[in-house]
Amino acid sequence: MIKRAERIQRIMAVITFMALMGAALLPCNAFAATRTRTDRAVSPTMASGREPVMLVLPFQVNAAQADKVSDELPEILSQRLIHRGFKTVPIPAMLRLLESRKISTLDVKSVRSLASAAGATHAVYGSISEVGGILSIDARLVETSGERSARPLFVEQSQNVGITPALEELANRVSGEFVRASGSGVVAGIEVRGLKVLDPEVVLLRVNTRKGDTIDTAAIDRDVNRVWELGYFSDVRVLTESRPEGTVLIYAVAEKPRIESIAVEGNSGIDTEDITSAISSKSGSILNEKLLADDLQKVIELYRKKGYYLAKVTPRTDMRQGGASAALVLAIDEGKKLYVSAVKVEGVKTLDEGDVADQLLLAPRSIISWITGTGVLKEELLERDSAAISSYYLNHGFLDVSVGTAKVNYTDDGIEVIFPVAEGPRYKLGTVSFSGDLIDTDERLRTMTALDKLAAKQEYFNLSVMQDDAKKLTDYYADYGYAFTDVNPRPKKHEGGEYVVDITYDIEKKNKVFVRRVIIEGNNKTRDNVILREMRLTDGDQFEGSKLRRSTERLNKLGYFEVAEAELVPTGKEDEVDLKVKVKEKPTGALMGGVGYSTFSSFGVSGTLSERNLWGKGYNVSLQAGVSGRRDAYTFAFTNPHLNDTALSVGFDIYHWRDDYIDYTKRTTGGVLRFAYPLGEYTSLGWGYRLDQYRLYDLDDDASNLIRRYATGDRISSVALGRITRDTTNRERPTDGNIDRLAVEYGGGWIGGDDDFITVSAEHQTYFQIKPNHILHGRVKGSAIFTNGSPEVPVFERFWMGGIDSVRGYDSRDIVPRDQETGDRIGGTRMAFANLEYIWSVSTDLGVNLVPFFDIGFNIDADHSYNWDDEIKKSFGLELRWRSPMGDLRFSYGIPLDDNRKGDRDSGRFEFSMGQFF
Repeated sequence: MIKRAERIQRIMAVITFMALMGAALLPCNAFAATRTRTDRAVSPTMASGREPVMLVLPFQVNAAQADKVSDELPEILSQRLIHRGFKTVPIPAMLRLLESRKISTLDVKSVRSLASAAGATHAVYGSISEVGGILSIDARLVETSGERSARPLFVEQSQNVGITPALEELANRVSGEFVRASGSGVVAGIEVRGLKVLDPEVVLLRVNTRKGDTIDTAAIDRDVNRVWELGYFSDVRVLTESRPEGTVLIYAVAEKPRIESIAVEGNSGIDTEDITSAISSKSGSILNEKLLADDLQKVIELYRKKGYYLAKVTPRTDMRQGGASAALVLAIDEGKKLYVSAVKVEGVKTLDEGDVADQLLLAPRSIISWITGTGVLKEELLERDSAAISSYYLNHGFLDVSVGTAKVNYTDDGIEVIFPVAEGPRYKLGTVSFSGDLIDTDERLRTMTALDKLAAKQEYFNLSVMQDDAKKLTDYYADYGYAFTDVNPRPKKHEGGEYVVDITYDIEKKNKVFVRRVIIEGNNKTRDNVILREMRLTDGDQFEGSKLRRSTERLNKLGYFEVAEAELVPTGKEDEVDLKVKVKEKPTGALMGGVGYSTFSSFGVSGTLSERNLWGKGYNVSLQAGVSGRRDAYTFAFTNPHLNDTALSVGFDIYHWRDDYIDYTKRTTGGVLRFAYPLGEYTSLGWGYRLDQYRLYDLDDDASNLIRRYATGDRISSVALGRITRDTTNRERPTDGNIDRLAVEYGGGWIGGDDDFITVSAEHQTYFQIKPNHILHGRVKGSAIFTNGSPEVPVFERFWMGGIDSVRGYDSRDIVPRDQETGDRIGGTRMAFANLEYIWSVSTDLGVNLVPFFDIGFNIDADHSYNWDDEIKKSFGLELRWRSPMGDLRFSYGIPLDDNRKGDRDSGRFEFSMGQFF
């Protein structure tokens, strides 16, 4: 026994020395000083209220596993008891006491004598045995006073678990004996002590033990861990107090310092305010390392988005007021700002490497990166681009392609991204067939698929075509009520080294379904009837996919919602569904105010107050005002698109305009009454009436006779309006579809008024999406004005062309016909122009579009020889369109390809328009 005691004493001396060395090396900051006692539980008390002192004596070991660490067993058990709130006799003092008493065998009497000599109130000793793979601890808890007999404590654990968990359980048993001895064994109350800033509820909400529960030390241990995991405390203990009502659990906590202030050092690339706004740690709150760790990651992410991929953030706390509070300092080492310098695809052998690289959104930094946002490594794009490469290969026959994880190399010159590719063999198409529930002939189904046509040409397999075919077949079945049809393409590779694949579209149509009811969600402002009148499916209808697609199309074109979508909700019946329409509303009120520029009006200021969904009823109302050197315009407009929820649209405009046409000035006050009614799903008929009172004044002395004949005081213009419009575009900002318009204006004649004329206009627009974010847009418009009983048509009803809305690169002086005698611009009687645009959405998030364009047009006077040679004018150029926070901005630069009326050719013309929205 003495030999073992000497060994333990030597080991404890080494442990003590190492602890002192470790304490000396600890960094001097708040984190190093924090105690992390995560396993403290109930601090014991005796019935007398005195805090017990425990003497832990060596155990007799009869187990091979425990014998290896037998010298350390008293220290291990002692530490576990300390963590549970016990005071223990230091192990070196226990060893010296054993050596001085010369005790070789421990029994209850000798143990009480040793405990008394050590000043302990209790002692624990026993034996550890191993029987059949089970570690068994047979211990005795001895009370020094001898008032109670020794209490036996038994613990059994699997040998595979080890000795430490067994001693952990023994410490729990010892603690449990004191809890039971301290009171009735029932929790009479729970209190929290030590809080200065936090509310006690913060602790109590993490405690599952409740008043009236039987005291369970294991459960209390778990409660302590939950409180500790909050991250607000440097120490958590549970004390017990015996009171007349019973045993009260007291959670004694030590709060970490309160954050007095937050400072940022070393930042230049990101403002301090942006950093402090991004983190969750705030002044006045308790320092929380877990929360702080998340905050550091948030700051790192801020820097990564700005291109600082090597940025490091180191927290520091400067303690104040004796440790009760601290200043939190985030020391930042920003490092060098890095941009993507190269993006490569390795392993490309069969396909063109440039074509593969074109599929990537990640791109090196360029001179237009300030617009496109390229050059910054967006980690979410790594996975996206890997998938894009894989899809490109699958669309070109490589069924076994493998694209590895992108390699990102940070160098002094920038960031290099490499996508590794293993192509594999290339497969041609074999046979394409259909199986399963076929509701039509193969010939009919083949009219909706394209993969079989590729197979007939012995083309390579194409995943996108196969997926499009499956969608078309699904939509076809949905049009017949089979809403839940599954179309599963099943590829089968040929054997024998032949790289050919057969495709079978396996179709499971399931049941036809009917719509039980239409449910609307997300419309806080817009009324249900406004949404329901756009639906082409309603309660009781058989489901049709085409009608559902058209319904969502119409909702999205309203302009009231950021997104409108529909989903089918099962009702429990196989042939019945609910149609749930989910919308996310967006602001429909707009206040536009800013600076505009046109070739006619030059610079001016304008403002618009509008609401497209007034009172949630779908009413469109606007008030516009604009003032420039050449034009003043004030207009009020109102439209009810569905009068009394019918298909009839009714609206009116009231306006007052002043236009300075250089040779004369015209002031107009009037209004328009408008009606429209649908003639089908995509076509509508519109009609109306315009009544104007106007006056021409400030005529030039040499003004044309065409102008002078209308300068006879106040005049009335009475005009009947009619139009037919067909619109098959798919959204408010189209990517697909056509717009066709035919309009007629009939002035004077049998409806009265001073102006007699007939105007006919036709327009066609088409949108074609080449690929995502790339749209081809074409527009053709032609107009002609004819006399209606009078020898001439009014000069101000003629056509004025040139500028950002017709033929860019020219202004009206370059295109509009003039009186050969006076040189006055008199407008044209025949006009036509065409625009061809390539709309490239370089950033969908920012709403930035680059639009190369080619324009061509003419404007002539067919009634007089007031024209010049080569009337057709052409131009090309580039336009930037930006859906900015200020509204829709257009910046256009057009370069003329033909001479103007003076025989000169301008080098180019810049135009822009802008506004402010909320």
